[in-house]
Amino acid sequence: MRQIRWTPFLISVNIFVSGAVVMALELAGSRLLAPIFGNSIFVWGSLIGVVLTALSLGYSLGGRLADRSPSPKTFATIVFTAGLVTASIPYISPAILEAVHLNLADDRFGPLAATSGILLLPSLLMGMVSPFGVRLVASMRGRVGSSAGDVYSLSTVGSIVGTFSTVFILIPALDVRTIILGGGLLLMIVSSPLLSKGARLLVAVVALFSLSPLGYYTQLVTASAGEVIYSRETPYNSLAVVERDGIRTLYLNGLPHSAMNTSSPAQLLYRYTRFFEAGLLASSQPVRVLFVGGGGFSGPKYFLERYPDVHVDVVELDPEVISTARRFFQVPDDGRLLVINDDGRRYLSMTDKTYDLIVLDAYAKTYIPFHLMTLEFFQLLYERLDGDGVVVSNLIASLSGDTSGILWSVYRTIAQVFPRIYIYRASEGSGSTVQNLILLACKDPGCIVRAEDARDPGLTQLIRNNIWNAIPHLDEYPILTDSFSPVESLINPITGRPYSVELEGYRMGLPTLFYTGSNTLALTVITLSLVYWLLRLTVGRYR
Repeated sequence: MRQIRWTPFLISVNIFVSGAVVMALELAGSRLLAPIFGNSIFVWGSLIGVVLTALSLGYSLGGRLADRSPSPKTFATIVFTAGLVTASIPYISPAILEAVHLNLADDRFGPLAATSGILLLPSLLMGMVSPFGVRLVASMRGRVGSSAGDVYSLSTVGSIVGTFSTVFILIPALDVRTIILGGGLLLMIVSSPLLSKGARLLVAVVALFSLSPLGYYTQLVTASAGEVIYSRETPYNSLAVVERDGIRTLYLNGLPHSAMNTSSPAQLLYRYTRFFEAGLLASSQPVRVLFVGGGGFSGPKYFLERYPDVHVDVVELDPEVISTARRFFQVPDDGRLLVINDDGRRYLSMTDKTYDLIVLDAYAKTYIPFHLMTLEFFQLLYERLDGDGVVVSNLIASLSGDTSGILWSVYRTIAQVFPRIYIYRASEGSGSTVQNLILLACKDPGCIVRAEDARDPGLTQLIRNNIWNAIPHLDEYPILTDSFSPVESLINPITGRPYSVELEGYRMGLPTLFYTGSNTLALTVITLSLVYWLLRLTVGRYR
């Protein structure tokens, strides 16, 4: 009798929690994929598409099952099964991600395959909850319309709570696997009162072997070579620091962003970073330098060591990137270095400071903040430069072919503001090779890059040999503005193409990141729990 009295309330709780967990799972799923596939539009397209597909299938299946077996126990069984499958994700996802990475190394379809393998089934099961809830609530109230409205409203409120709590509370505070595991256990807990004692016992077993030291899972970000010495989720990135043979590399969303020789912290290891100095060679008396994008602070450290009269400001959006750089990348405690935790454009719009050189190094292969490459932004840069100031911008694209669109759109956009632009390629590959490309834009129309003044003879040769003068007809490329900046469509061809960052003077390649390493005992218990539960469903014991 007690369960019958509480049944309407328990059904409402299950509907609310299911709505919350499905959104938390979708958001957290992006962090599972980031170390391997980055944070590209293909990753988010796969996540949204797979979850929507699963929910639509779940709505249909849930409604049909509700008509066949409209009982609270069947309803709770669906929720419990969704929870058990969700709780298993931290243990089975490494194998899925590694299998996809090894057999489908494609930046477009790899995320789709991985997302389907990880999220399709639990999302489908959670999609079944709302239509089944409508059937149960309507039978209790005798009203269909208002019952359907209340159920979907409650589920949506749950999704809102799940979205905000995951973004603003859980991801900044917890690792992604704990968030997913907690969501799965929560589904199992709220559904178990409508089931038999066997279900509650199963909840206790799963919780014991997944949360206690007895079954603590040791899933970590690992590297194909080298040692991951630090990793964490931040509000903006999946961050990892990997060390191999004295080379320490900062990864953001699975992509290498900075590298440091631990015995020579100010050495520039990525070839493209050496072109930052070209900006100093194009300004008459460079003193004030701004870096938009900090990473491992490779450029700032180099400037501070080589140019004793230069003052460097660095604006970096992610506070965890700043603290990681200070902790692992030997950022000097120097009065000539000022670090600002802010968005680059917001900082420039609020400050009155002007600079001789502004270096833009906030772009990646799979993600470009569109507001940092529009006409309005470059006009702002122009205003924040001194009379013969220079902007140096690092882009990942090609000089020709379908992967060059982002380059020539940015070039055409900058050309609306700056009268003189130089292009340098950081690779010796052909024009169709996806590589780091450097745009050097001068405020002075007569500016010249004085290659002979470079303090590194190797840079003199790079400036002279790697300049690119073949500018195509630009009318076919859009001028990027705040109201029209289709950067996602422009970088789409790039995300699926090979691209590697080579270290200057080293033959070694950079490691690839992936998730691996589940506690064997806990994995075994989770697997047996899934098998046990599915067998019980097969013989109809919980229906």
